[in-house]
Amino acid sequence: MNTLEDLKKALKAHEAQAFQLNYTIADDPELSGEEYHACQHYVDLCRSLGMEVEEQFTGQPTAFRAVAHRADKPVFKMALLAEYDALPGVGHGCGHSANGAMSFLAAAALKDLADLPVDVDLIGTPDEELRGGKVIMCDQGVFKDYDFAVMVHISPTKTNANSHFLALDDYRVAFHGQTAHAAGEPWNGRNALNGAMLALHAIDMLRQHVRPETRIGSYIVNGGMASNVVPDYAEIECCIRHSEREYLDTVVAKVMNCFKGAAIATETTYDVSQMGCKFDNMVWNEAATKASEQVLQAMDIPYEYPTDCGSSDVGNVSHQCPAVHVHLALGDVPMPEHSTDIANAVKARTIEPTIVKGAEIMGRLALLFAQDSALRQQMKEEFTAAVPCLS
Repeated sequence: MNTLEDLKKALKAHEAQAFQLNYTIADDPELSGEEYHACQHYVDLCRSLGMEVEEQFTGQPTAFRAVAHRADKPVFKMALLAEYDALPGVGHGCGHSANGAMSFLAAAALKDLADLPVDVDLIGTPDEELRGGKVIMCDQGVFKDYDFAVMVHISPTKTNANSHFLALDDYRVAFHGQTAHAAGEPWNGRNALNGAMLALHAIDMLRQHVRPETRIGSYIVNGGMASNVVPDYAEIECCIRHSEREYLDTVVAKVMNCFKGAAIATETTYDVSQMGCKFDNMVWNEAATKASEQVLQAMDIPYEYPTDCGSSDVGNVSHQCPAVHVHLALGDVPMPEHSTDIANAVKARTIEPTIVKGAEIMGRLALLFAQDSALRQQMKEEFTAAVPCLS
């Protein structure tokens, strides 16, 4: 059985490749679904190490799957998830260039551990910030073939052993009316902006009557072109979240009634388009989380229980296999997430120890699960109980 010392040597052997991968992608930020250069860098690096790589994985042009390690008698199969899409106008303000580099480094190191009884794949998962590439993979049942999936995501100042994620639906709603002179004959117009505004007011009134874990965010995409023209077109975006998918679906139905009622009241019409994929909530696995905590403790990394909730397509993965999404602190300097501060931080040399730490966390988890059959069984049983449809 390989030891922790073997893992650290393997990490050291490949860390320069991971650092350069991060810097290259950080300096060439590509938006969600357009990460052609980033994906090719991963593919080329993996193949240079002798990994078998499947490009355009699950039909996504910027996705891939690389076989990092195959054991003669595997007791466990894990997926290392790599993200690499950037944010509009910000670059890698979510740190995906570094996050993905951690997963690559972990995969490269685990490949070198000849006696590791664990099958390991590195999966390039694009489009997290917009449509959700992992959801497309889940729709094809990809993660039902794994015992565990993991990734590490940088955070400004907080480390968490796992993450709570809210289920999410996002919609664009277009209202259609009739133009008219806003002063001369407004009675001949039907104001699309009125429809949009009335819908937003109705949604605000709905907030009182939904559970406190619900989050609803909206903004006006298009509100007309001139003050002297009754707008015949208005568009809003509405993002709805909750900690449970089943309840979120009931809230979405109520929000749809807000759109419908507003259109009736303003004599406009409307159409709804779903933005991206539906993100599911994170299925919390206590056994997997405890394993992550055990690793953080062994590495003397202070951590805290997660309290803030966003959304991620990792949530969908957690409905097909146990999953952990670690947040790893960059340091003690506060900075906003999705900011140029983080985009600059991943370009600085000070990011290098964090990349190594993140990779070591995932590598240690692989060693832990390889050695502890009781932990593997506990995690599996907990998952089966939480997601019985897969049992």
